[in-house]
Amino acid sequence: MIEFDLDNPFSVTKATEFNDIQINDYWVDFNFEDKESVIGLLNPSEYLPKYILGGKGCGKTHILRYFSYPLQKIRSKNDYNKIIENDKYLGIYSVLEGINSSRFSGKGVSNDEWQSVFEYYFELYLSTNLLSVIQDFFAGANYSKEVEKSIINKVLKLFYVEHDSTKYSTFDDLLKYFNELRRKVDSEIVNAAFKRKLDYDSVKILFSPGELIFGIPQAIIQEVQAFTELKFIFILDEYEKLFEWQKIFINTLVWDKKMPATFWVGARKYGYTTTLTKSGEEMKAGSEFQPIDLDLVIRKNEDLYKKFAKELFLNRLKKFFEKRGQILTTDEIEKKFEKKFQVYSDDILINEIKAKCKNENYKHKKELAKKIKDAIVKGYSVGISETGISSLINSLFDQTEGNPLEQKFKLFLFYQLWNTNKDTANLNELLSIVNTEYNKGVNGENSEFDNIKEKFKRDFIAQLASENDVKNVCYSGLHEFIELSWGNPRAFILILKKIIELAKLRGEKPLEDGSVITLETQFLAVYGTSRWFYEDAEVIGESGKNFYKSINSLSEILRVYRFSDKPTETSVSSFNVAIEDLSESCIKSIELAKTHSFIIEIEEGRKGKNSSGRIQKLYQLNKILAPLWNLPTSRRGSLNLTKDLAEAIFNPSSFPNFDKNFKDIKNRLNAPSFGRTKGNNDSSNLVQKIF
Repeated sequence: MIEFDLDNPFSVTKATEFNDIQINDYWVDFNFEDKESVIGLLNPSEYLPKYILGGKGCGKTHILRYFSYPLQKIRSKNDYNKIIENDKYLGIYSVLEGINSSRFSGKGVSNDEWQSVFEYYFELYLSTNLLSVIQDFFAGANYSKEVEKSIINKVLKLFYVEHDSTKYSTFDDLLKYFNELRRKVDSEIVNAAFKRKLDYDSVKILFSPGELIFGIPQAIIQEVQAFTELKFIFILDEYEKLFEWQKIFINTLVWDKKMPATFWVGARKYGYTTTLTKSGEEMKAGSEFQPIDLDLVIRKNEDLYKKFAKELFLNRLKKFFEKRGQILTTDEIEKKFEKKFQVYSDDILINEIKAKCKNENYKHKKELAKKIKDAIVKGYSVGISETGISSLINSLFDQTEGNPLEQKFKLFLFYQLWNTNKDTANLNELLSIVNTEYNKGVNGENSEFDNIKEKFKRDFIAQLASENDVKNVCYSGLHEFIELSWGNPRAFILILKKIIELAKLRGEKPLEDGSVITLETQFLAVYGTSRWFYEDAEVIGESGKNFYKSINSLSEILRVYRFSDKPTETSVSSFNVAIEDLSESCIKSIELAKTHSFIIEIEEGRKGKNSSGRIQKLYQLNKILAPLWNLPTSRRGSLNLTKDLAEAIFNPSSFPNFDKNFKDIKNRLNAPSFGRTKGNNDSSNLVQKIF
């Protein structure tokens, strides 16, 4: 196991890198109310099997390990009676990746043979883990050798063949026997590549599926009175690592479970692909097993997640300071840490842009001049000649005192008016309207700019940052980091880890008194975490290429709205669509993006325009991805995708149609064309306005 970096309390971000003590020490239950408790949700007091599902970084492995026997020992301080009386279960944790499931295929051996060998090996693997727990428990609780021997005799009777019971007097003897059987199978698997067959004597099946994992617990409770009410929970993590037929076998064991044993199966959502059993029947959710979507549980209550995330960083910092002899209260730690982060303000960004663009040499001014010239060349109605362009621009940006954001506000209304009057526009007349409205605002009267500033300020700041090649450092501060992580604990901790690392490299001394972590350091850490999330999706081959093509196309559409001359939406980070109208391939791609948490389905949906009042599916780009494309994390406006555009984004066979759709939308939202095409076609049906 990896130990913490002594200078970075957030150095470990994955539960697989924690040892058992750290799993316990850094455990934070997602709740402060019993009804929302992870412990209450999983409820180890019941026998109903559970499939615990979530995306990467949701905390699934940490949760599953927390319920394992080694953690039970730590929490009970090795008081075995407490485990029996209070927990009333034993958690037998197994990582399915440890089986190396890909070994059980090919090499000239038939699928039927591999299936039998896998089932046999899997049960030995699970039984070995179970016996290891029982051996440790019995040794610690000082149960008699006679009881141990009686249990062993019952276990040996579960095999097809007779055993010399005098050879097996202790659990250690039985464990050695099980491990010997496993080694024989391991050897045959390795050598099958050369022999092109499996030796029958080495892989001979000695018991029926389920006989050991269900029979051993039954033998124990028959011999130990104190175990009568004890459950044996087989906790199987990384189910997604298995082949489909191997998952079906696991499902069959879950289906056929026998008291006092039950199962908790942990999987990433993309790996939860079947509820089939070997009989061909489907397991029924609710009655035969309970699926638990951790992502949904965590995201559905934003207030609880914020409290949970706060506890996560406070827990680590408290231990960090304790190791340095500093005993601080949680309030002291929180205030101390929050002060480390330079606070973002719009003025900081605007002043940087001013400093970079001497003499108001802003890109939006150059672009306006270029667009008016283009309109004159194309013969569009503008009411001025080229000689009047400079005067018009100077007048438009008068009274803004060189503030690029104020100029953006005026420019937006100017473009709106130009679009509305594009066939008869006189730009000087439009200029007069803009200046009149602006003067109203300056004088404290109600004006069009009240609405513009309230709705579009964040988008125009993003435009200015992008146009002038300045980092949009608005993604800053602890509260924003929690917002960005959106129910993903690993993403939150990873942001903090990267911040500490980068701050040290940049000489900012992040955890020393009086130090400040700059906005640029915060931005770089957030951007790096976004990049990690984007690149770490486990989608490979052609499916992976299509997956990323869809996500990139979606981001391009969202960006064209945020960075256009007259965005019709504000803070666009989501889209709604009539899912029932889409092709099977398109729906499959949307579901894949959802399964990997690149887009998040918003439960309440959205009423679509021209959809007879139907509630459509509503999806938001995962907030952690927003910094990659300088997109908003908040959800205000939503794009109402028609079938054609949705197919062009998500259906691989329609990908060739995307460029035309994109150009049509861009043309509609930008001067000087505002939707004019050679064929006089209007692209406004592609994306419809929704507020």
